[in-house]
Amino acid sequence: MAEPTVPGVHPTSPTGPASCGTVSEWLASAHPLPSAVRNEWSSVAQLALIPLGRTFDAVRLPGAIVHAAAQSNEPCTIDACLAKYVCGPVIHDPGGRRYYALVPPGTALEWTAQGTKCLSQGTYLGVPRADHTELNERTWASYWSVPMPRPGHLCNPLDVLSLVTVGHGFADKDET
Repeated sequence: MAEPTVPGVHPTSPTGPASCGTVSEWLASAHPLPSAVRNEWSSVAQLALIPLGRTFDAVRLPGAIVHAAAQSNEPCTIDACLAKYVCGPVIHDPGGRRYYALVPPGTALEWTAQGTKCLSQGTYLGVPRADHTELNERTWASYWSVPMPRPGHLCNPLDVLSLVTVGHGFADKDET
């Protein structure tokens, strides 16, 4: 599937750990006060509330669907499955047993996948710092199950829908 593009983001932007600052700045730019996001990331929680709908939407995926698709409850296996099939940034909220796939703005207008919800305008998402990429079993704080590789790189909604379909298929087999 073609990679979703975001206006103003060059597709050959740098990737990897060296780009954390630029990914962080891109995420912070979704907020009317980017400096507030940076302050929240530097706080103890290291989580910032960012409004959805302008720069990106987020598909909320119940853990049960993601675990069924990955056929595992192991974080490393799930993260690898998401990285392979969704090919874009995903936040895991272990306390809420949910995953949030970041998708292009406007996705919520057409999203209808059963058991999931696409969040957009009027919703704030808790977004961890760009370098929080592992489960901390002490705090159970949200982290990047699949980090954003470069500014503006989002999940293709069709890939997210495919993952949901696979998850439902495996979950249905488990119930029979």
